Amino acid sequence: MKLVIPSSHSIAYNFKYYFSFLVRGGKKEADKDKADKKQMMASSKGHNSGLRRLLFLLMIVVTSLVVFYRPSISDIKSSPYFLPSSWQSASTTIPPEIQTLIPNERAMAIKQLKYAAKLETKFAPNPNWGGRDHGREDYKYHSENELRKLAVCIATDTCRQNQTSVIILGHIFNHFHLYEGYMGGEGIWTASLVETLTKWGYTILHARDDWVYMWYLYNQIPGMVKGIIAWRTGQFGTFEDQMKTGRRQHGIPAWQFFVYNYFPDHYTSIVGDAWNMHSEFGYSHEQRNFTFIPYVVEPATTPPYIPAVQRPNQVYILAKFVRYFYNGAQPAWEDRGIFLRAKQILEKEFPGFEFVVGCRDDRNGDQQKQNPMELPAGIRNLGQMDKVEFERQLANSRVMLGIGWPTLSPSPHVALSLGIPFISPFSVHGWSDLEDPETWASSQHHTLKTLTEPYVYHVLRGNETQFIDAIRKALSTPIEPFILPLMTRDHHEKQVNKWLNTDWKAKAAVILENRKNGRETENGNEIGEFAL
Repeated sequence: MKLVIPSSHSIAYNFKYYFSFLVRGGKKEADKDKADKKQMMASSKGHNSGLRRLLFLLMIVVTSLVVFYRPSISDIKSSPYFLPSSWQSASTTIPPEIQTLIPNERAMAIKQLKYAAKLETKFAPNPNWGGRDHGREDYKYHSENELRKLAVCIATDTCRQNQTSVIILGHIFNHFHLYEGYMGGEGIWTASLVETLTKWGYTILHARDDWVYMWYLYNQIPGMVKGIIAWRTGQFGTFEDQMKTGRRQHGIPAWQFFVYNYFPDHYTSIVGDAWNMHSEFGYSHEQRNFTFIPYVVEPATTPPYIPAVQRPNQVYILAKFVRYFYNGAQPAWEDRGIFLRAKQILEKEFPGFEFVVGCRDDRNGDQQKQNPMELPAGIRNLGQMDKVEFERQLANSRVMLGIGWPTLSPSPHVALSLGIPFISPFSVHGWSDLEDPETWASSQHHTLKTLTEPYVYHVLRGNETQFIDAIRKALSTPIEPFILPLMTRDHHEKQVNKWLNTDWKAKAAVILENRKNGRETENGNEIGEFAL
């Protein structure tokens, strides 16, 4: 049946007709009532008839109001209040990073931020997040907050570019950096990666090393997850427990899991080489097949660069802990008297020469009593320092000296960026070629084996003559600030972009097909069959 809505003219005409009819009818009923009051039934019918006419009149009036004053569909669409009006006026601080976006992105980000801020008042953090009673679950609050932001932006059509692409950080060192300020190599790498992903608008979820929670996050938004960065095991389960299989269809696909290890050449992915993600490149004549995403080494700004000729004759020793000078850490020079002897020789050639270090004894009280460790003679200890003070002291030095540990530290890269050469101890096999670093048994910094003097001085472990000669040459041959091209921001962003835009499922499918047919193309002891 087709609904016909009368025109305003016809409604006005009918209204006039029905009103006059009602008046005339009412008058006739009144006359009849006066003429024959004894006819009660007729009178009752007259009253009922009048009431019906009155109700009919009211219906006509209401219909007229609806027709004349109803809002149009276009009026509804133009209303700004899809969400409660209070959401429109929420006072929200706009973060600086949003202000730098292009206009369209900035407008959407600000609108979304206001919506999300209003929503957040309904989801206050539990006072025990991260507390002892509930464990360290602050990462869950962050991730659930980010999921709400995703819901808001999707519902309000305000998602920034890449916001619906999600990265899950599930490595324990990611967590240590994000929640405890850890700034070892893995922490510095995490900071670089998070900065880049955030700048590009990606959603980052935190999962500590909690594989149960990673499964929970993944299964809420499987179509949005670009990748999971973690280690195979954690405090709460393992990847194998949550991996997608023929019997576990809702598990995490192996091709979306990238095994992170700061150090290169650790092939522990079940899929293949490229699913091993490393922060340092190492050194090899062969092509590297792992996914290399470096941390960013920036040109020196804080502290400002000091030309070498204006610095004191100071050699900064790379060592955070006193135990690095003792046998348990396999020091490059077990004879700790070497530092005093070298100082006595070199201070005659370089006025004011000294070794400095910023370290402490990190062992517990009982260990310190049972086995006291003192800093070798000839070294001045600057004590424990934060990042800013460390870089200030380093910038005031002319040489950085490695003593064997820690290996592959970011600090030599920082030193080079400040115009400070690095002395790197190495060891050899009986068959090693001293001119071919790939044949060496060990090196304090494998990535920097690609550099030679005057940037990096490779010195045989335990060789005192080479030790002193390298310091002498480094002090006499100043260098300009230098950053290895592999560690620049440009290269970092290039590698991150490549990782984000690779069709990993397609690559994994080819590897899996070859594997099933007996053609293995990947390395490592952990490779095996998996479900796409």
